[in-house]
Amino acid sequence: AQYDGDKWDNFYEKIPISLLHHTNGNAIYNTSHPLLERLVGQLEVEAPCPYNSIPYDYRMSQMWVEGTLGIVPELAPKIMLNEEGENITLSNNVDMFKKWADIWEKEDPFKYTPVIHNYAATNLIPRHLGPEYIIHGAKLYSPWNPTKSEVTLVVSEWFFDRSLHLVKNLDEKDHPFSEVVIMVPPVAGSHDDYDEMTDVPVRTQHRGAPDFMDLCEADIRTEWFMLTNSYHHVARHVDLMFTPGTFKPVIPFTPATYPFCFKFPYCKETVNLAQRINPGQDKVIQDMDMLYNTEARNAYCKEWKEENGEEGEELYKNQQRRLMFRKKIIGPPGPTGTSYYAWLVREKKDSIYKMTDRSLYGARPPFVKVFAKEEKLDGMSEDELAKRVGMTLLDNSTDCNCGTFETEVECSDSGIGCIWRPLFESCHPPELIDGGEPICAATEAPTMAPTMTLPLGDTESPTAAPSVEGTIAEDDPWYSSMFKSREHDGTTTENNSTDGTTLMADDDDILFEEPDSAPAQIRKLQANTRDRRYESNLSARQRAQQMHIVREPTHEHTTNSIEYTKTSSLSDLIEEEFELKAEKKSNVPSQLQQELHYQSEIVRLEMLLKAIEVEMKTSQPLSNDMGSVDVESDGTEF
Repeated sequence: AQYDGDKWDNFYEKIPISLLHHTNGNAIYNTSHPLLERLVGQLEVEAPCPYNSIPYDYRMSQMWVEGTLGIVPELAPKIMLNEEGENITLSNNVDMFKKWADIWEKEDPFKYTPVIHNYAATNLIPRHLGPEYIIHGAKLYSPWNPTKSEVTLVVSEWFFDRSLHLVKNLDEKDHPFSEVVIMVPPVAGSHDDYDEMTDVPVRTQHRGAPDFMDLCEADIRTEWFMLTNSYHHVARHVDLMFTPGTFKPVIPFTPATYPFCFKFPYCKETVNLAQRINPGQDKVIQDMDMLYNTEARNAYCKEWKEENGEEGEELYKNQQRRLMFRKKIIGPPGPTGTSYYAWLVREKKDSIYKMTDRSLYGARPPFVKVFAKEEKLDGMSEDELAKRVGMTLLDNSTDCNCGTFETEVECSDSGIGCIWRPLFESCHPPELIDGGEPICAATEAPTMAPTMTLPLGDTESPTAAPSVEGTIAEDDPWYSSMFKSREHDGTTTENNSTDGTTLMADDDDILFEEPDSAPAQIRKLQANTRDRRYESNLSARQRAQQMHIVREPTHEHTTNSIEYTKTSSLSDLIEEEFELKAEKKSNVPSQLQQELHYQSEIVRLEMLLKAIEVEMKTSQPLSNDMGSVDVESDGTEF
């Protein structure tokens, strides 16, 4: 069988053709077929070379694709090094593989059967199973059982009543929620007609704290709850998974490693904050993936507020050292699912969950973003909005995500090549020839709060399905979209006092990047002028040479200069130099006539200042570089 799971869908377009179409090693082989004999013989020949690092079933698929399509597989650079660290040159086998393809391609030697399904360690519940008799690589869990527990959905709302779209479509979804709590600003109105929109009880709660505190402030009356915001709606299937028998929630996490997390400042800071609670925290849990236990949430939030303030005002204190290198700290402003789990681990209460690595077993999002463009607009300040709209960047960008299409008709009619997966009732991108450009740019991860209300008209329905026009391909890895969320401005004043087990010790090596329009920050002192005479890397003589006005000082000129220096203070010399510069700038009409005079005077004064600097450092007579007259130091203060 080929791979039948859905955990590759987030990066489907980046998977090589040979991997997508390879036949799993658990197969039936015709040992008398001449093609199999050649494939196995080639595997034996390649045993001493880097190709031996590839599983045999995948390698046979690479040979076949190389022969039929001419695509030579790319190997990791480290694999291509020998013991001495030198690059290994592999033989070119394209012609040989092409001969094999010419002979046997028409008989379609690789065949597939629905009797065997290959899920390759994909997390499943019974509804995902098909007509197969043999299952390869599935991890089967139990679905949510409404008789065992109830789950509340908390929706963070700000303005424009966007949450109404979620509420109105809730009854069409397969979900576990027995109640919905909508968190709104204190000045926002509440609806009394929710019962006309959905059969699920809905109530409004006005915030008494900032929006990023919704995790702790929501009034929950059930044992469990989940969190989302009004830019999303509930997925067609919310596939909550539980361990069979013990009925523990199965929660996906992302490993806290550089490729998956630390290269993204927001994720790195999220782990930083969690490691204040549990120094060994090595898992990142997205807020919208966590199924929160209400009793544990209450205990966690109580301690979190005692440590960081009722509204998180002390979360980023003691950060003066870091602010010396950057203008803001990129990180979450309030409690997170990651720090919640870190608290559970420290308190030895994490046994209520079964954690599963999403980088190995995948994860299905319980919520789908439908207001992507609106979220970007709402998150911009007025200046940012004016700049981006003026540059028409928003008009040329799209958020095309096949995963947002929830029916076969929508998926097939998407216009961007999306393909429907009947077994999981989901939509995924099309496959691409190796090296091809994805149909869509990477979309951003869910963000929790806009920065301010914008005076813009808006609609209740989500943005229309995007087109492929104007899409720009990105080279970011598939997991980068998980952590590109809005950055929190944490203005702090004091030194960091966290223990050495956190990641803050080496955090200053990554400086905050200013917007493209802002000038780069340079620590080196520079003169604010375009005049080449004031380049900070040049001496006075070098400046004069650049301007072609080098004038060797005469004996008489030097003697007068030294005497003048002996009777003048350093401040007088500097003041005179600035006066000459100012006079030069203000006298534009006569500038050409007096250019030589001003330049020579400025060079003379700079040379004198250089001599004074040398004498102050050495307390020795002035150097003869200024002329042939020696002047003894008499203690005169310069």
